Amino acid sequence: MRNNGKNQLFPATLNGLMENLFSGNFPAHFDDHFQKEWSNGKPAVNITESETGYELSLVAPGISREDFKMNVNGKVLSIAFEKKETQKEEGKKWLREEFSTRSFKRSFTLSDVVDIDMISAKYDAGILKVNLPKKENVIAANKEIAIS
Repeated sequence: MRNNGKNQLFPATLNGLMENLFSGNFPAHFDDHFQKEWSNGKPAVNITESETGYELSLVAPGISREDFKMNVNGKVLSIAFEKKETQKEEGKKWLREEFSTRSFKRSFTLSDVVDIDMISAKYDAGILKVNLPKKENVIAANKEIAIS
């Protein structure tokens, strides 16, 4: 193995790469390339900024709009989901019931420039889009100054 100067080790040979892959020592920087939409039980998020605010997009396909819980506590925006599903056939005495639970919670610390009272959200085609508008006085303060 060789060091790339960033304290991450790379296998020097294909054999070393395969050995690391199957031993659980696969280099951490490869994780981003192989992660699915939900890594560690949490959906992927993109955050963009415009002149008037921020947009947070959270990938969460197959979830009903009603199953999301979103709130702001202080300066922390929390987005959560929990769904418990059971399969139960009528007319049978159940000795064991199979069920599944899916859940996640993501929290984001908001900047002081976000107008908390104007936050809105829309869920469409498996993506939750949260609009985080900037306060009006912050938008007005961002102006170009001409130099003469």
